[in-house]
Amino acid sequence: MDRTLFSEHINSTEFQEEFKKYWHSQSDFKNSNLEIISKPFKVCRISNFLKDETIIENLKSELEHHNHVRKVLDLYQFEKTRDLLCATDSCIQRLNRAFRTDLVMWMEENTNIELNGKVSMSSARYCDTDHLLCHDDNMDDRRIAYIFYLTNNWCKEDGGALDLFDTDEEGSPDKIVKSLIPEYNSLVFFEVVDNSYHQVAEVLAKDKCRWSINGWFHGPLKKDFHRSSRCESTKTFVQPNSDLVDLHSWISDDYLAPTIMEQIQEDVEASSYTFLKKFLKEPVYLEIANDLTSPDITWQMIGPPDIRHYEIADEQTLPEQLKNFCELFKSISFFHLLKEYTGLDLVPEENKRPKMTLELQRWSSGCYTLLYNKSLLKETADESTKIDRFDDNDDAATPASTSDFSTNETSLDTNGTRRELKRERIDDSPSPTNSPDKKKMARHLDNQFDMGMQFSSKHEDSVDADQVSSSSDEKLSRSGTPASDSEDEFANKNLEFLLDVIIQFHTVDTKGTSKTKETIDFVDPTEQEGIIIQIPYKDNHLCLVYRSVMISRLQKYLNHFYDGYSYAFVCTYYE
Repeated sequence: MDRTLFSEHINSTEFQEEFKKYWHSQSDFKNSNLEIISKPFKVCRISNFLKDETIIENLKSELEHHNHVRKVLDLYQFEKTRDLLCATDSCIQRLNRAFRTDLVMWMEENTNIELNGKVSMSSARYCDTDHLLCHDDNMDDRRIAYIFYLTNNWCKEDGGALDLFDTDEEGSPDKIVKSLIPEYNSLVFFEVVDNSYHQVAEVLAKDKCRWSINGWFHGPLKKDFHRSSRCESTKTFVQPNSDLVDLHSWISDDYLAPTIMEQIQEDVEASSYTFLKKFLKEPVYLEIANDLTSPDITWQMIGPPDIRHYEIADEQTLPEQLKNFCELFKSISFFHLLKEYTGLDLVPEENKRPKMTLELQRWSSGCYTLLYNKSLLKETADESTKIDRFDDNDDAATPASTSDFSTNETSLDTNGTRRELKRERIDDSPSPTNSPDKKKMARHLDNQFDMGMQFSSKHEDSVDADQVSSSSDEKLSRSGTPASDSEDEFANKNLEFLLDVIIQFHTVDTKGTSKTKETIDFVDPTEQEGIIIQIPYKDNHLCLVYRSVMISRLQKYLNHFYDGYSYAFVCTYYE
């Protein structure tokens, strides 16, 4: 071992014996230079890692000359360099060489994990609001993950902790049970295993940068590796309630006029979505908005956190008017209205059984949805005509790019004349570099339908939305194993189409400005320009999106500047 680079205690017999004793017995231990954490998975922290802290400052000076590229996806937001393997800087080269030789040997000897000498190494910087959400690192030949911290004087209030998640009986990540505050000149590492779920918590410091060198020690692929499937949360379907509802008591009269409904249907047929402002009558909207803040409502945070993290309401605890509002979405009257708006088969007939799911969501800082590999989930859907609680576990996907698209907003004059307006841009939001194609979603659906019809004679049964999977690299990196479907299965999945219906509340602050610049994105994760539609956070707008199961709905992480709560009724209707 490089005795002039690494601290002397690391290579001492006493230190190594102490490490092996607690690492392999899966027992906790801590002293001034060594900490072993046994649960929820084995983690080690070596303090005072480098012998001379001057080397750390030289490393940082050299790293300043490397391009830290800003990375922004649904899973993370931070700055990162390319792999430093080929860096020519003297200190970086020295550290890289020591990791690939001395430290690889040390890891193999003391952890009994077989390695192959390959070490990934890059520099990462997290500033205010940056984060890396729940994932397990279990991909390809990664065997040991490591983080070497370069930032001094970091404290709990600065955020940016390395959070460790335990797992439930199904193997899904559950709750944060341990948090490690970044410690200057310390090396943290853990074996990459099925349950090594962790995250970098959002950085809260305005004038500090969480800086580290991190990567993986690689090794031979595990023989016969197979990731066990996990159970998806129960999805309860609701068939339309036969009771008639007076729509005029809820919905603005313009949207119930036959000529306007025809025009809305034309719009949906042309672009597969529409965005209707002031959909609810103003008194109704204000009453619902007020009831949503009732302290009597029971809210439950749902997960798992490598898929989603937001709250849903227990319907049984809702105020009476809110319960009636839910019944509106489930009523045969609303199913009929949606058929008028879209032309979809949403009215029950002899061999047609439309259904829907409904979820009342509460969003606040720290909430998000993420891309995940649905092929690893076992479907546990419960089809019934009675809903016990809101549980619409809809999918979310990572767009392959962050280019902005605008939606088409339908606004109605008092005389019933419709006019087309481009989406009202969110304050300070960058304008799109290219004008969006209004018919992009419609063409996408047509293409998928045509592909599915090639095989429909062989497969007539459709599959549920949560069975579908994509093949993006970012998805693979979180799920560990690629999803693969035969052409027949792909066709089957593409033949099922959904209608998302969303109404939002309390999305603006006390000054009347939007609480976030983020949007609700509908994306195709298999395409490079994956974003098809972006829906702004806006109160009392009815959003209708007709999509295939291959198009996913994504709501990105809300940072610590997000003030208070916003709410959304999110319904999905199935023909």
